[in-house]
Amino acid sequence: MKTSGQFLLIFFLGSSLLLPLSSAQKKTNLLILTSIYPLYDFCRVISGDFFDVQLLLPAGVSPHHWQPRFSDMTKLEKAAALVHIGPALEPWVKDLVRTLKNRDLKLISFEDLCFLKEEEDQLDPHIWLDFQLDIKIIQRLAKALSDLVPAANQELHSRANEYIEKLKDLDSLYRKTLSSCRQRTIIVDGHGAFHYLTRRYNLKLISLHGLNPEAEMRPSKIKQMLDLIRQEKVKAIFFEAGSNPRLAHLIKNNSEIKILPLYPGHSALYNEKKEEAGFISLMKENLKNLKEGLSCD
Repeated sequence: MKTSGQFLLIFFLGSSLLLPLSSAQKKTNLLILTSIYPLYDFCRVISGDFFDVQLLLPAGVSPHHWQPRFSDMTKLEKAAALVHIGPALEPWVKDLVRTLKNRDLKLISFEDLCFLKEEEDQLDPHIWLDFQLDIKIIQRLAKALSDLVPAANQELHSRANEYIEKLKDLDSLYRKTLSSCRQRTIIVDGHGAFHYLTRRYNLKLISLHGLNPEAEMRPSKIKQMLDLIRQEKVKAIFFEAGSNPRLAHLIKNNSEIKILPLYPGHSALYNEKKEEAGFISLMKENLKNLKEGLSCD
């Protein structure tokens, strides 16, 4: 027969499982490393105080060129998880992980969501510029992070759902704004980072560099661009914010067009006050520039 004391013990143990975590319990000190800014922003918003979320890619640096430094290797040895897109964007991950002593490092990737290809069947990894795919990323992040700290499952999914609603609102805003554009062709001085975005909203993308950031544009191609601009009455050329819009200025010298920035979003951006702009804020800035450059109502 159980004593009243035993009943009380069982009652309190059961009740404790239903109580929200205290502030002390929330901070796990588990380190979550992310390869690019959108994944960092997603993890940070979802995790709240449960994890120490850090971004590997320095501000203003292209992920196509970046390689981990010694200090990053030290972090990876201590991390609980590495969140990245996959080999199409971070080819260094596979070989690097083999050299680590940290056998508990959890790899969270999303390359299976990449479906667009360009130039010799090269996968386009820029899936974060499709907000519908971002929703899938966040749902999977919430599940993966909950697996690390099961007690945080409810709060992590609650935060994820709140962010998903913001992405749905952003998608609706893009859809409504871009449906009224009189110009449907986007010319970008940069590599092909915006194919997922333009496909989602039924726009045509012409990238002056393709998927290769180092590709050079031939004089014959420049002439074709000038002819296209005149034929389609293009009002603006966009360039990837943070890059040198050399070709855009070259084309502008031969035509009357605006030059406007678009943010690929892969690295963090700071304002004059050193305040970090969130992913959704960057995407709203993109929409403002698209609206101007494409003559949208």
